[in-house]
Amino acid sequence: MRRIAEIIGTLAMATDLGLGLPIEHAIRACLMSIEMGRRLGLAPAELSELYYLTLLRMLGCTSGSADNAYFFGDEVAFGRETQHLDYGDAARFGAWVMTSFAADRPPREREQSIAQLFSYTPEKRESALRGHCEVAQMLASRLGFGGTVAQGLALVFERWDGSGAPNGVPGPNQPLAVRVMHLCNELEIHLRLGGPNGAAAMARQRSGTALDPALVATFCADPDGVLGVVGRASVWDDLLAAEPEPHRLADDTALLQASRVMGDFADLKSTYLVGHSTTVESLTLNAAERLQLDPAECVMLRVAALAHDLGRVSVSAAIWDKPGPLNDSEWEAVRLHPYYSERLLSRARSLAPAGQVAGMHHERVDGRGYHRGTRGPAQSMAGCLLATADVYAAMRQARPHRPALDPEKAAAELRRMARDDQLDATAVNAVLAAAGDRGRPVRRRWPANLTDREVDVLRRIAVGGSIQDAAVDLHLAPKTVDFHLQNIYSKVGITSRAAATLFAIQNDLLHA
Repeated sequence: MRRIAEIIGTLAMATDLGLGLPIEHAIRACLMSIEMGRRLGLAPAELSELYYLTLLRMLGCTSGSADNAYFFGDEVAFGRETQHLDYGDAARFGAWVMTSFAADRPPREREQSIAQLFSYTPEKRESALRGHCEVAQMLASRLGFGGTVAQGLALVFERWDGSGAPNGVPGPNQPLAVRVMHLCNELEIHLRLGGPNGAAAMARQRSGTALDPALVATFCADPDGVLGVVGRASVWDDLLAAEPEPHRLADDTALLQASRVMGDFADLKSTYLVGHSTTVESLTLNAAERLQLDPAECVMLRVAALAHDLGRVSVSAAIWDKPGPLNDSEWEAVRLHPYYSERLLSRARSLAPAGQVAGMHHERVDGRGYHRGTRGPAQSMAGCLLATADVYAAMRQARPHRPALDPEKAAAELRRMARDDQLDATAVNAVLAAAGDRGRPVRRRWPANLTDREVDVLRRIAVGGSIQDAAVDLHLAPKTVDFHLQNIYSKVGITSRAAATLFAIQNDLLHA
């Protein structure tokens, strides 16, 4: 059994990436929340709800990525650059826009960007935040969370003074866990950017507007005690240790359900990606079963297939949805997303094997893939299957720069990639069979351009068989076997005399 905390912690780090925040922001905020909750005398069940609410706070952040990219340019960079601002303080936010927003762009382009930002009306903002909350609640429900967690996810943009969105719920009507979450989210940001003094100054400044004055007073009574919980060596280990008892556990069914949530969360990043991760998982599993992979390996392969694109959230939707060719800097961002998928999953011990496979979904047999550029011999069959399924599923979907390919064209392209040593031939044949394709299987290209028959001969000789034994097994004349052996020696550059010596040594060793 695995701990749910590992799975939710992974999702929390993914939301950080999608917001342009450091990858442990939500975890650090969670640790502060639990410390505050203990000081407030919350019962274990209440602490557990606070724990998961703080981690899942921004679970809906990918739901409006395309619209946010339209209004903000690079929505990931916008989140990073505005993390310190109080969005309810219109004067200061407007001042930041006029001095800092798109400041690195040419004047005319900057004017257009600012005009586009100001077209983000209060009505559009309210609609976007409502959609964010609804998506977060839906995904959390699929993870098995209700009660205060579900209620709190509808209130992540509300404020103590009632001026928040989308419903303007005032602080006294918000659950205590929500008010603690709001405080600790801001404390983490300002501790990181301005140290303990910066965090305390922010809390006092926003007391009574964004934040609950009573909670600010509790924090200010011992700020070092609250902030000090994030100063140790491994916040990941601290996160697992901080989960209130009893710990939530996940069997294989719950793990796969959570992985589907990860996949859908990632696919929401672009309007072109809906259903992509589940399609890849279905193809990968079907292909793996055809190749008779171990059942335990298949579970981890399914997790990898569902979560393989989790790192996509680190890249702006403006890049994923760009209709034209990407420039060098955009490609560099794209090439990093498998790294982030692997890194996110690998932090959890129980998900690390899936992370290793997920990180291979853009690798290629010839070593020209990314993020590592791993060549074929170093790639696992699980990784090859995932990479192949990802390519096929992507070709069958429309993309900003091209329409969806029909099954015949997608299959032909997949076979070409196998012949050109981009994809593993065995994986291509298995994935195409899983997709229902009835075309001729791709023939594997053997080293030194050996033929299938020459490989059959070499296999029997390599395990100690004689020319006569190989002839009987393959229903060939001994002279024909000897002819194939001479061709093999010629292709690999071994003289007949050297081959005979090696053959004799091999027989002596096998029968010693």
